[in-house]
Amino acid sequence: MSFRRVSPRVVLYIVLLGGMMLMFVPIFWTFSTSFKKPAEITVVPPPILPESFLNTENYLEVFEKLHLARLLFNTFSMCAVVLAASLIFASLTGYGFAKFKFPGKEIAFFAVVGVLMVPFQSVAVPLFRWMARLGLVDTFAGLVLPLMISAFGVLLMREAASIIPNDYIEAARIDGYSELRIYFQIVMPMMKPALAALAIIKFMWTWNEFFWPLLIIITPTKAVITLGLSYLTNMYFREYHLITAAAIISLLPLFILFAVLRQWMVQALT
Repeated sequence: MSFRRVSPRVVLYIVLLGGMMLMFVPIFWTFSTSFKKPAEITVVPPPILPESFLNTENYLEVFEKLHLARLLFNTFSMCAVVLAASLIFASLTGYGFAKFKFPGKEIAFFAVVGVLMVPFQSVAVPLFRWMARLGLVDTFAGLVLPLMISAFGVLLMREAASIIPNDYIEAARIDGYSELRIYFQIVMPMMKPALAALAIIKFMWTWNEFFWPLLIIITPTKAVITLGLSYLTNMYFREYHLITAAAIISLLPLFILFAVLRQWMVQALT
């Protein structure tokens, strides 16, 4: 029996399709469960589909029970401030590493790389004590300040800035442009794809941040969406129909942001 030779591209597509399906199943299960009644979830085996996708009781209940509008506002506020600060800091620092020469440049760069190797949890306790001394526990400033710095963002922006031709920058200097004007009018527009990629990644990391808000936030009205999800669980019972409804709502901003900036992110990473 003879077999036709299978193209490597076909094999690759099959593997990618299989991986996509593996990632899609948990999302579909969460989406389906968010429309189920508690009695449907406890059935063994649980049904794949709910009785009706028109059942919005779980979504209405989770909005009322968690005050979800406030949680979303707090989370959006946190992400907006962290994202703006991270993009400015990372792009300026990356541009400086790529195009300027200064004493200790290599040491500083390796220090940035070293930060990536240190888990945030290992510095959380001293960071919390520092925030306590500054009186920033249970405040918005204490929540966002440690999240603004992104070593990964600095590395990404350094690579993006390094491919910008030096001739453009030198010509701008000859024309009398200040360094900040060069950055905002020449460098930043040429780094848009990398900035878009960093925006998606940083927004996703900040939106999903749980450990630091858990440490620094005490008042429930100042909580973010990830903390709100934890309020639906305890030692004895978990309201899965509400947890999944809140999880789907929390995923929507990430999907929308990726859909808007997807093309620029692909350009930055290819």
